[in-house]
Amino acid sequence: MRGRVGVDARGRAQALYRIALDDASWPPELLTEERGWSGTEFAEALQLLCRLGLFVPSPDTLNGWTALAPDTALRNLLLEEERHTGALLTAVQQTRSALAQVVADFQPVHAGELSSAQMELVVGAANVSAALEDASQRVEEEVLSLHPGRALPAEMIEAGFERDQLALGRGVRIRTIHLGSTAAVPHMAAYLRRLVGAGTQVRTAHTLPLRLIVVDRSLAIVPAPRPADGEIAAIVLRSETLVEVFRGIFEHCWVSASAVADTTAVVEPGDDWRPTGRHRELVRMLAGGLTDEAMARKLGLSERTVRRLVSELTERLGAASRFQAGVCAVRLGWLDD
Repeated sequence: MRGRVGVDARGRAQALYRIALDDASWPPELLTEERGWSGTEFAEALQLLCRLGLFVPSPDTLNGWTALAPDTALRNLLLEEERHTGALLTAVQQTRSALAQVVADFQPVHAGELSSAQMELVVGAANVSAALEDASQRVEEEVLSLHPGRALPAEMIEAGFERDQLALGRGVRIRTIHLGSTAAVPHMAAYLRRLVGAGTQVRTAHTLPLRLIVVDRSLAIVPAPRPADGEIAAIVLRSETLVEVFRGIFEHCWVSASAVADTTAVVEPGDDWRPTGRHRELVRMLAGGLTDEAMARKLGLSERTVRRLVSELTERLGAASRFQAGVCAVRLGWLDD
């Protein structure tokens, strides 16, 4: 009998099943004492038979188990799986019902929230002008605007000034920031002086992140990528959350901008000269590795003017290259703040 000790778990399970079929009241010690199985080996064989459904608990036998025929065990296993599958199907159906209720009860609420975050793409100069006109008619409290890039044509400036006058006449507060370089263009300088005279708060900056118009706290107009035909395009946003983001951008630019009168000041360099205004922005861009084209676009200048300014800075620093000029600027502490 000791020779049976070496059989694997499946062999021991088969042996236990055979014993149970021969004697329903088999004693467990028959296996642990007479056959030399360890308690672990016996437990493994018993566990395998239970998992296969061949052994089921029974209070009517001394050992507490009853052996079933394989077809009976298989039928019981299938019935159990069917019950389990049925429970899963019931749970799935309940989940579907819950989802249908969520969609029916709460989707309209969500859709109502989305309707307050409308986005409209406007393509074409005439349509963009119409959107601006509509915004100027609707404004009640305040208009904020950023104007990067080069100076606009005089006819567009005049149309904008007329809209601003009408809004100012209704008590609307207007704050606007233009590039300092565009403020030096004669017709732009005259336009900004007229704005100030009409009551608009005007400031200038050496760089601006984007063209932007914010109307009250509910509408913003920003540029859109031009379509294939090259037409001007804009995005009209009607969302208090998004508009608040753009208001934050404007306020950040406003704090660092200068009053329009400051744009005519001329800095005469001396022995302790440090870059100010657009020269300082140029130094920052040089240190950042921007190209002439990128710097010109950000400063609203021509590439020729940018190259001239870079040449002046390089000469003043005694640098042999743009890179060396950036290194010298850092060493002199021009970018410390």
